[in-house]
Amino acid sequence: MTDKTRFLRLESIIAYMQTEMDGDEIFLKYKGEKIAPREGKFLKLTKDPVPLNIEIAVDEKDPWVELELWDYDRLSPNDRLGKFKFLVDEVSDGFTTELAPDKNEVARYVLNWSVVERKTSSPAPQ
Repeated sequence: MTDKTRFLRLESIIAYMQTEMDGDEIFLKYKGEKIAPREGKFLKLTKDPVPLNIEIAVDEKDPWVELELWDYDRLSPNDRLGKFKFLVDEVSDGFTTELAPDKNEVARYVLNWSVVERKTSSPAPQ
């Protein structure tokens, strides 16, 4: 039996208003777990897009996906900068979503993303 699974594909992130002169140090969380970067503690963001190439399986019952963006701090606790919310109810590409910042955050970020669908095999019923 063949089913289709829908994925949110995170393509790149851009900091178009940074808080640090040499670039912002950030990481992304999904459902409380760090998903980017896969290796290392943070991504260094400047005004150039940083590729992510991450896919998240989407629950068909809830087409909304929420990610948190965090600022990595070396000497103090990490700060949550805000949330990205995605409605992944159609297969398409070329989407962008701006960060909904937490209170008093001035930095601005955009995620480029798409929704893809792939056939997946499930075991035949017995």
